[in-house]
Amino acid sequence: MSEKPYLLNVKFLRRLLIAADDLMHFAVAVILLICAGMVLVKTLPNLLHPDSSAILHVLNDVLLGLIIMELMWPIVRFLKREAFSLNPFIYIGIISSIRRILLLEAEHSMIPRLGSLTADWPSLWPLLAEVGANVGIILVLAVALRILSICPPDEMKEK
Repeated sequence: MSEKPYLLNVKFLRRLLIAADDLMHFAVAVILLICAGMVLVKTLPNLLHPDSSAILHVLNDVLLGLIIMELMWPIVRFLKREAFSLNPFIYIGIISSIRRILLLEAEHSMIPRLGSLTADWPSLWPLLAEVGANVGIILVLAVALRILSICPPDEMKEK
């Protein structure tokens, strides 16, 4: 049996697809960078008028900018042709959970107490459950990060 020749140059098409893929990844990285910059620019007015609500918005926006920048690392690694790493996604999960805990606590502390200094259990337990879930997520992700740092990916393949 003889092989039929391809009508199109497969190597050229493969290079074209790889170049298009690189261009798309580069575009996504630029868009993420622009988004992070826009988030930080948006928070500047809150720094000029620091009150409780403004500080909460600054904290939220700065952590969101940090999350967006962490999303860019896998793209940069891809463009440099480095191995895929889970670490940036673990960092994103930890930062997101910390961000949510800080916001929950800040929002809860800003709720005006009408006539009583103690919170009733039905209104308090959902807050505590969400904070507890986020703390659990942080612990699981921290353990995963530690495991990844102890056992590099090459060693995991061998096992």
